[in-house]
Amino acid sequence: MVWRCRSAGTWLVARASKPARCLFTSRTPHIRPNSPHSEAIVAIRPLRSAAVLTLSVLALAACGESNGTAQDGGSAAEDSQAGERAPDGGEASTLPDTDPGADPEPGEDPGAGADQRDTDPGAGSEADTTDDQGSTRADPAWCSTDALSASLSPLNAAAGQRYAALVLTNTSETACRTQGWPGLTLESGDGAALPTTTVRDDSRAPTQLTLTPGASAWAQLHWTVVASDEDAGDGTCGPDPARLEVIPPDQEAATPADWAFGQVCGAGRIEALPLAEGDGPAE
Repeated sequence: MVWRCRSAGTWLVARASKPARCLFTSRTPHIRPNSPHSEAIVAIRPLRSAAVLTLSVLALAACGESNGTAQDGGSAAEDSQAGERAPDGGEASTLPDTDPGADPEPGEDPGAGADQRDTDPGAGSEADTTDDQGSTRADPAWCSTDALSASLSPLNAAAGQRYAALVLTNTSETACRTQGWPGLTLESGDGAALPTTTVRDDSRAPTQLTLTPGASAWAQLHWTVVASDEDAGDGTCGPDPARLEVIPPDQEAATPADWAFGQVCGAGRIEALPLAEGDGPAE
């Protein structure tokens, strides 16, 4: 007969006919270990421990699954709350699909501007303009070189500084338009080109002018007669010019004007204002 006894929390197996000091309970008595009446066959029962371990693992797994479900539910709740809180900071708006670096549409370049005049339909061509009453009229063509004559008249001088009025007069029988700065080239008496640098003075904005037959536009010219490092080392500024070749705005051909103002220093530097209405400054 096999008797099972427990001592200090450990299950033991003893083989004896009548183990001493065992409490008989059904077929599971208790015996103190190392009893002189028991035989030494002692073993730890692994089955109960394995069962307890298995139950513990299953319990932990169940708890983990329950916690995961609770956490998932909490995340979903947070997501739902976040979606509901979004309108608190203002309603969501959909931005247009635009590229701030995209090129502007043709004709919308904010940096573009006419070099000499507002529009350039071509030399000698006409453009349609709508007046304040809504009627359409044809604007005059741009002034060609053949339609203009050039002349020079002196203006008040200062110490070492010279000024003159360059006048362009419409010598044709029809009105024409002009706008901007003239091109300039100094020439000697034999027709040789002299060093000339034309500098556009933009202190006054150019305006479009309509010249009826006989009407004029003028530009102020400014230069110096004081030699600089750009001139000859002997203190002179080269030969005196005899003529000034004038190229009207947006033209290629030149018309001459007599030059009677002596030398131009600074390697022929002449500053010019844009054309204005009239034949010179008002008295």
